[in-house]
Amino acid sequence: MAAGQQADAIVALRAAGRAPASLRPRLRTLASAGPGYARTAGAAAKVAMAASAAGADPSDLGGVNYLRRLRAGYVRGRYGPSAFDQALAMLALRGAARPVPRAALRALRRARGAGGWNFGLRPGAADEVDTTALVIEAMRAAGASPRDRALRAATAWMLRQRNARGGLASAGRAGATEANSTAGAIRALRAMGRRPPASMRAALRGLAGADGAVAFRRGEAGSRLLATTDALIALSGRRLPVTGRSPAGQAR
Repeated sequence: MAAGQQADAIVALRAAGRAPASLRPRLRTLASAGPGYARTAGAAAKVAMAASAAGADPSDLGGVNYLRRLRAGYVRGRYGPSAFDQALAMLALRGAARPVPRAALRALRRARGAGGWNFGLRPGAADEVDTTALVIEAMRAAGASPRDRALRAATAWMLRQRNARGGLASAGRAGATEANSTAGAIRALRAMGRRPPASMRAALRGLAGADGAVAFRRGEAGSRLLATTDALIALSGRRLPVTGRSPAGQAR
């Protein structure tokens, strides 16, 4: 299992209720591969979030400070070139109980498109559901209010992208239900203090096979591991960041 997939699996298993101690063997495997993998803010953030989920210190995992790594390229509110670098870095900091600079929130507000956000945070590029959902989740974790105008508008845009089954696809309204986008939207709604619609949860569950694995899209397996880890967090009633601490204080 690749390092990024291992990190995702640790977070998902913790969300599903696995005890942090039971995740430590996986974390040791990740710690061995982590230094070579964590070369971007987003990758370092994934390792840091896995460490936090397993109850370990992301500033000293196998002798490596992954919080320092994710901050290495921080300039004027930006942790990296993509929305995933930015959002994952913010989530990892909050998972480690570290503050997020207000400039990071301002940078995301400036980068918002007509509805939500796009992967490259590029002006004029098409907004994407999965990117928008992750940014909403990150901004809320970083302290943005659920009454924040940008978040409310982006949430409304995201909900308008649902298809007839209640699911979502990254490219928007016309697409067949995709596991990752639908799972992200469920978590984003939870982050906004809203109950995800039953149709949205059903659309995501409808992609699960008899073995429990979730397909990327009906009739198209894609990366079943990534789809399954995303779905597991969403259907467990959790949202990012998931930590080794008690989930009692986390909005569901």
